[in-house]
Amino acid sequence: MVSVLFGLIAVAEIALLGLVIALRRRQPDWTLSLLVLVILALIYDNVVVAIGSTLGEGSLLRSLSLPRYVTHALLVPLLIMVAVGLGRHHGVRFLAGRVVPAAFGALTLLLIAAGAWADIVTLDLEPTRYADTLRYTNAAANGPPVPAVIAILVMIGIGVALLVRARWPWLLAGGVVMFAAAGAGAAVLWLSNLGELVLILTVWLTAARPQPREALIAA
Repeated sequence: MVSVLFGLIAVAEIALLGLVIALRRRQPDWTLSLLVLVILALIYDNVVVAIGSTLGEGSLLRSLSLPRYVTHALLVPLLIMVAVGLGRHHGVRFLAGRVVPAAFGALTLLLIAAGAWADIVTLDLEPTRYADTLRYTNAAANGPPVPAVIAILVMIGIGVALLVRARWPWLLAGGVVMFAAAGAGAAVLWLSNLGELVLILTVWLTAARPQPREALIAA
């Protein structure tokens, strides 16, 4: 049943991907382009976990698992820049200039480098079972995924600014849900993936919300 749940999460994320692509066609924006990349990574992750027990241990599942870690390391930190773009669009003043967004860009690159070291360079795949699922995990992992945690915290911070500036609570809510789900995911695997779905939903809702007339005014 848990494998089916991962499959359902993947289906829901595919639906969200369609909504994001449709929104991007109406209002072309680099923020939405980055979001598409992140969603593709999440879909792939859920699909591989969903079919893992069907494929069984072996070279095929191992080969399919490698891109899970590569895309997670390279793409998940992009959520920081997605949040920065959303904040700028909705008038968060401290994001209006070039210095702060550039600093967040540098942080994103740093987190990508850290993730690449942890999940690509030192990756050591081993088969792991949870309920009826089978997946390959990183035996070299030590502690929580720091780049992902920092990205979530940045999204929460920008979510607070959006709540103050635009009276829009959903990015903050999505970040808090994701943070809680990530913590619980150590014991209940699917909670973390469900939290990712909720987060992406709130990001799409925020992106689809009409921009205020007075953009980039003080929060």
